[in-house]
Amino acid sequence: MTKNIYLLILLTINFISAQTKSNDYFSFYKGGEKYLKPIKYLMFDSSKDDNIKTTDNAQIYFKIKKEHFKYNPQKNKASTYSIDFLEKIKLEKPDDLENDAYKFFKAKKEEIERKNKIKLVYPPAGYQSFYKIFIIEKISTNKIVKYEVNWENSSF
Repeated sequence: MTKNIYLLILLTINFISAQTKSNDYFSFYKGGEKYLKPIKYLMFDSSKDDNIKTTDNAQIYFKIKKEHFKYNPQKNKASTYSIDFLEKIKLEKPDDLENDAYKFFKAKKEEIERKNKIKLVYPPAGYQSFYKIFIIEKISTNKIVKYEVNWENSSF
């Protein structure tokens, strides 16, 4: 009986830890502590002029306002959901994404500097690596597609 309990605990721990991938984490410096990326959801609306979707060699490029995102089916996932999924998430404004990433980075940087008594520099390439971003696209009246994307560049 105790063997079964230990086996159940081991399987539960394994299942929970298998839910995240290595690219779900970021680090401020090589060999540094890893932190889970906050998840951000953006809505893609093809009817708006400042939202553009292009496809090139099975990769999908999204431009929402001034932000550029890339979906690569070999590296990222896409899933279809019911429209009810929108009630469970908070959609972010693309205009605020860069500013939010800066604030997140600054707060986390100050926390690490206090904790480890080191001085960190600001990221030279921008703040794109600190968030895990999903783009939501409505494909019918009751279906949406959720694309896991990479934030390619911003107006930064």
